[in-house]
Amino acid sequence: MSKERNKKIESSILEYLGSHEKLLTRDAIQLFDLSESTIRRIFGRLEEKKKVVRTYGGIILAKPDNYYHYDIIKQKMKREKELIGKYAAEMILDSDFIYMDCGTTTAYMAQSLVSRFQNSTLSSSLNIVTNSLINLEILNSYCNVILVGGTLFDERKSMAGTLGVNFLSQFHFSKSFLGADGMTFEHGFSSDNINTSRLSGTALTLSKESYVLLDSSKIGHPSYVNYAELDDATAVITDNGIQEDDIKQFSEHKISLYIAE
Repeated sequence: MSKERNKKIESSILEYLGSHEKLLTRDAIQLFDLSESTIRRIFGRLEEKKKVVRTYGGIILAKPDNYYHYDIIKQKMKREKELIGKYAAEMILDSDFIYMDCGTTTAYMAQSLVSRFQNSTLSSSLNIVTNSLINLEILNSYCNVILVGGTLFDERKSMAGTLGVNFLSQFHFSKSFLGADGMTFEHGFSSDNINTSRLSGTALTLSKESYVLLDSSKIGHPSYVNYAELDDATAVITDNGIQEDDIKQFSEHKISLYIAE
């Protein structure tokens, strides 16, 4: 089996575990039409990479506190992220020069932008800068997309690091659309990766308007590295699962809040 085929199967297994508690060996054999010995070897490689844990008859997802894998995260709060992404995509004008962060919610935004390009409510004159390989792949055939350079972070499908920050610093954006792994009213927006957090913070300071795309499950839950205070952003875009108490806190802190429904 080729390395590319192995990688695709491993990615599919992680995606499956993102929405299921466990993957049994016998189910994996049927799902991927492979022999038991091949499936066991793939399970073994994933365990060596500390992405899964072997259990009786199958595997479960390994979940250390700082673990992030794009193929898993994109399945969580999927409907809410799609709504947030669509809401954000409707804010774009042909004349905008925008920055789009990496992350699963901005990827859903990119998909909604494609719909706008296809129905001619957005023109190919739009210019986008992004550090996301996923956003680049989705949008590159529809408008001008500039990929931020730097170090590749494969688990996030993104570029980051000092080179990326230096590259980004030459631009001035009309709007930026940023992700976050966590948010609290005391400490603001945070990420679990110091390299991508530096890019997010830099893009925010270079933007006339900045919007943080944040599904409601992250509100009140900090991640490891703060990259901006709440009032640094123009607004937060979230889903209708947000708690009433959190809505009140946004109001009390005088932070603009847009709820995608």
